Amino acid sequence: MWNEQLSRQGLFIVISGPSGSGKTSVVRAVCEADTTLTHSISATTRPPRPGEIDEVNYHFLSSSAFEELIQRGGFLEWTKYGDHYYGTLKSVVKPAITSGRDVILEIDVHGAMQLKALALRSVFIFILPPSFALLEKRLRNRKTESDPELQRRLLRAKSEIVYIKNYDYCVINPDNGVEEAAQQILHIISAERCRINHQLLESISHEFSRPY
Repeated sequence: MWNEQLSRQGLFIVISGPSGSGKTSVVRAVCEADTTLTHSISATTRPPRPGEIDEVNYHFLSSSAFEELIQRGGFLEWTKYGDHYYGTLKSVVKPAITSGRDVILEIDVHGAMQLKALALRSVFIFILPPSFALLEKRLRNRKTESDPELQRRLLRAKSEIVYIKNYDYCVINPDNGVEEAAQQILHIISAERCRINHQLLESISHEFSRPY
């Protein structure tokens, strides 16, 4: 059946955005609305923050363990921010994607570009706040960074936004608008699931080649 052939390989839904764009809240709302989605948990070498749980918020690894996995090709993508590594473990996403489940990756622009170079079945979505001024306001209101760290985050945000040209879609996340942004992403996912790809074409070709 064509629908069975189409569902053999899942879709990578790559979501990026600068710190303060609200992407984590949006991704959470998307996954709550569509429970068929698998949210990939990233690996990191940074220490857990208060309340964070290993294998729930992140896979917390030592630097040596992370670097060994890099050498073994254990990451789908990885990057280094400051003194810490971040990456997507192949062992986490492969079982889901090969079973036909769609996987959400909440990763930074550098990891996203690594994934894009692999030419896998994927869609790339960039989340933005309505303005840069609002982004700065959100970061300041969090009160989790010193002023020098805040300035570094703002500079990083500017450098990340440049990459938006490499994404397929842009979703604006307004203040108190997480549900609105989540609905836009759900519509994008729905459309991408119907996109014609080589799996469907091969299935149709196979059906047409059968004797009648």
